Amino acid sequence: MSIASYKHIMLADDDRDDIELFQSAVKECSLNIKVSIAKNGQMLLELLEKEAVPDFIVLDLNMPGISGYDCLKAIRKNQKYNNVVIMILSTSSSEKDIDYCLANGANYYVVKPESLNALSKLVDDLCNGAILNRICKWDKKSNSCKLQS
Repeated sequence: MSIASYKHIMLADDDRDDIELFQSAVKECSLNIKVSIAKNGQMLLELLEKEAVPDFIVLDLNMPGISGYDCLKAIRKNQKYNNVVIMILSTSSSEKDIDYCLANGANYYVVKPESLNALSKLVDDLCNGAILNRICKWDKKSNSCKLQS
């Protein structure tokens, strides 16, 4: 599965360049995807209340105000969002951050590429399914991460 099959993606990131690049790359991938942008955690939580439930959320961890960690926990507490795929996209490669996010319901964790070209490639990979083929979906019953092919 690729994000090209999704109808609505929310991106929460406070980096303007990353936002613009993500939007541009998604438009190249598919003209039919709605991309909603939140520049911080508070804005993401407000968007979730106002807009239709998205199919996919890309969430930065280190944002001003309400952090990505807190957004992740708030989203996963609400059953309304059980089927929403959440990908953490962060500069942190800390095992502690990765483990925390997966334990709190993130489906996937990606360390943010250092260059804009690499970030563009990442979005291309999302579009063609190269990333989501390795998605890790949180299973609440077994309290573990199940890899999907």
